[in-house]
Amino acid sequence: MGDRRVDVRREAVISADPDAVWAIVAAAERQAEWFPGVVTSAVEDGVRTVVTAAGGFLLEEILAIDDETRCFEYRITGPFHLDHHRGRITVQDDPGGTRVVYEQELEPKTLAYVLDGALGDALVGLRNLVIDGKTSRAYEDVGA
Repeated sequence: MGDRRVDVRREAVISADPDAVWAIVAAAERQAEWFPGVVTSAVEDGVRTVVTAAGGFLLEEILAIDDETRCFEYRITGPFHLDHHRGRITVQDDPGGTRVVYEQELEPKTLAYVLDGALGDALVGLRNLVIDGKTSRAYEDVGA
């Protein structure tokens, strides 16, 4: 991931077609459906706004959605200050179906512990959505 060291890396194998998993990951506006603690997520002009169950929000610049390599990259831009952030989700073929790799590089490093748990929960949420159609517990379908 660029010239920095990856600070947090989580992986999961999902017994589903990689293209089906990628379709969910690549749809940035669908993050709230599978990322626990996220109530809504919307994309406008390359920026994803994520509203959390705690009442806060994050702004994330979408850096890349590469269908060929099945790689999604973004960075948190606010409202709180991070010296550096870059997230990457890669969807790969695997004998068990699909391997999803979720990586983060960040400064300050003290946030790595918190993000590690969040990424693990997110991969479980992604698996639940892909396999069972079950959305995250905080998700609100604003289109309903």
